[in-house]
Amino acid sequence: MGLELDHVFIFVSEGAPEAEVLLEFGFKEGEPNVHPGQGTSCRRFFFNNMMLELIWVSDFEEVKNELTKTTMLWERWSGRHDNVSPFGIIVRSSDEEDLFEGWEYKPDYLPEGLSFL
Repeated sequence: MGLELDHVFIFVSEGAPEAEVLLEFGFKEGEPNVHPGQGTSCRRFFFNNMMLELIWVSDFEEVKNELTKTTMLWERWSGRHDNVSPFGIIVRSSDEEDLFEGWEYKPDYLPEGLSFL
């Protein structure tokens, strides 16, 4: 099996003030990112082979659109203080045999030919 960790995300408060703790520990922050069409934004910390993404809902209507609704990003972000896990793990593989069962998700911000499964 050739799965590799791509990134870990954590749902955080708007603007990700939680990132300040990582900065105090000496972590280097990359460029922030907005996910057009998905209604989320993030602050990112890059490592040699993966990324830590602190993500929040930045557009309350967009995150509930038909494309994004299946991801349950709104429910996961808004429920992060209750009984909903704020964590997500994204893996990558170049071998289709390694893929999990699921559905294809092609948000507007991904380059042509790329998708999540």
